[in-house]
Amino acid sequence: MIKDIYSDPELYDSAHWWKTNDIDFITNSANKFGGLILELGAGTGRLALPILEMGHTYTGIESSSVFVDCTKNKVQKFGDKATILKGDMRSFELDQKFQFIFIGFNSIFHLLTNEDVKSCFKCIHKHLTEEGTFLIDTFIPDPLFLYRDKQKYYVMEFDTSDGVHCIVSETNEYDNETQINHIQWYFNYEGKADPEIFKFDMHMIYPDTMDRLLSDAGLVIREKYDDYEKTPLGPESQLQIYECKK
Repeated sequence: MIKDIYSDPELYDSAHWWKTNDIDFITNSANKFGGLILELGAGTGRLALPILEMGHTYTGIESSSVFVDCTKNKVQKFGDKATILKGDMRSFELDQKFQFIFIGFNSIFHLLTNEDVKSCFKCIHKHLTEEGTFLIDTFIPDPLFLYRDKQKYYVMEFDTSDGVHCIVSETNEYDNETQINHIQWYFNYEGKADPEIFKFDMHMIYPDTMDRLLSDAGLVIREKYDDYEKTPLGPESQLQIYECKK
């Protein structure tokens, strides 16, 4: 049975224990831009928690119901400072504007068409204050990854919450016409013969397309970075990090 990777928040958190290198960058951005903060694709609250711990007022929108419930449990101690909503980043309507809106850790790639991305950017434009900042953090698609041989590749390993070691491998199939990468992860648990299989799709957006979609939505690119140290984006960059204004 193939499962949705976003159906099990506890497993998702266990598998992504290693993703911490963006926390200082995001929290520093929250401190710099201040005001009300909105995260789209809020996941299980990985970035919500450090932002709230710094005293900011945070709203997160997430499409997975189980992820929303998980995050609400994590942030309930922050009271009115934290708002977690189930919603669609392509078409949300809130009764306030935000000084800082961001999409972290590749979440923009879950919008599977350019029209979906443009709809999201237009919603962001509508909800951004006149002096507000919109930030995207995602990777630059690598053709060597997209067009690799059809076999399983090692991804990572971790221990589950009950101490079982798991090695994750993956296969992918890239559709050049739709620019969607179809990915399957195989969770190989110690002591189990058959892996647990999860699938997810990602829309590969290159910097030139990102530039155009942002511009079409009325957003102005102020900075483009290669990494969390704010190295300028260049031909060898692996990340594309954007700071935008209206």
